[in-house]
Amino acid sequence: MALTQVPAMVETRPVGEQERIFHYLHTMGGLIASGTSHVSGPLTPELLRRAMNWLQRQNPILASHIRYEGHTWRSAPPFYFPTPWFDMRGTAEIPISVITDPDPEAWRAIALKEAKTTIKVDKRKLPRMRLVLVRPHEGSQHNHLIMTFDHAIADAQSGSMMIDQLFRYLADPETMEKQPPVQIGLPPALETGLPAASGEKKPYQPAIRFPKTEVANPVKASLSVERRLGANIAEPLRAALRSHKATMHGAIGAAFMGAARDKFGMKELTVLSTVELRRMMKPQLPVSSFGCYIDILRTKHAVSHDFWKMAGDVSFKLINAIARDRHNASILKIFGWDMYKAEFIPILTHRNRIDGIAITTAGESYAGINYGPFSFEQGGSGGVTIDLFGPSLFIVTTEKEGAVDLLVGYPGYVLSTEDAEDLTDRAIAELTAAAEAA
Repeated sequence: MALTQVPAMVETRPVGEQERIFHYLHTMGGLIASGTSHVSGPLTPELLRRAMNWLQRQNPILASHIRYEGHTWRSAPPFYFPTPWFDMRGTAEIPISVITDPDPEAWRAIALKEAKTTIKVDKRKLPRMRLVLVRPHEGSQHNHLIMTFDHAIADAQSGSMMIDQLFRYLADPETMEKQPPVQIGLPPALETGLPAASGEKKPYQPAIRFPKTEVANPVKASLSVERRLGANIAEPLRAALRSHKATMHGAIGAAFMGAARDKFGMKELTVLSTVELRRMMKPQLPVSSFGCYIDILRTKHAVSHDFWKMAGDVSFKLINAIARDRHNASILKIFGWDMYKAEFIPILTHRNRIDGIAITTAGESYAGINYGPFSFEQGGSGGVTIDLFGPSLFIVTTEKEGAVDLLVGYPGYVLSTEDAEDLTDRAIAELTAAAEAA
């Protein structure tokens, strides 16, 4: 069933440069964005369908599919590839599957499977996300909602906004139906609103990886560790960050660098940081713009025993890279010969790993808020899949009621659960010690 389209200024456009990287990785099973919400309230498949159709009318990128038209040629492998386009014309409804299973843990296996399953580009003109509703029985007040995206259409901010919009609709469909669309027509690609590359092209900075470790029971999947930094620790840490002119992102980076120093003897590391760029676009995009407006920047750091020196270094170098050197620091590029020369062999010998650490600070969480009769909590899975390709650790932080929640993703065949938990607990200890010493 095709959706009734809202008036559109732009119904089709080429997929942007950054979006294209995410899309191609998605087609290969890499960086699939997926997450689980545990929902309390009278959620039915019929209400969920109404809500998702409304969200597609509100956010045109959700009402688009991808088609291929023409080819792009380049001087390094892959020498040519099909050119993807977003297209709103004839897009299907967002697929919703309903699975009824009395096992309270059934959602876990389903979530793992969803995180490994790509969204196909074919004649069905599927939008670039899908949902699975897992319920113990019909009419249950406690359900699990698993959302899976092509990362090309959504970043962490978009995901949070969509969750908020979804639950506002569930709480009051009649009022929300009266709201005008957030956007009319497809939003622009990131690079169309950013200044062109200028200044000197610097030599490529190779990734610095964790050493290869043995895993007794390898699992070809993206697994995760969850930890919470309580408000009693997070609040004094924030005060200390202000006095040391550092950021929470810098503190998280310093903590995990310290953990890698103690566990692996690392003396230097590169850190991948996800940065959101809506406000840097000209004209400036509203913060409510749904899409993928991030870059991933690489910065190199000396690893020491001085927490605040490392936190300041991560903070300063990231800010400097955003303001002055984003094009050189960005890794969201199809490999050129310089990248092949530096990374091809290490990637093969290190189980498709790039940098040891990647960090996304996602801001405030909507979890736990009451939306009329509905509320939700985030499940023990989420983020993006990194088992095909990526860093050894992918750290996502959210904040709620003064606390900081950490979701630390890792490939189950690169690190053991024991090693991932040990690294995370060492990092929590670094953050706690820095707060208590403040």
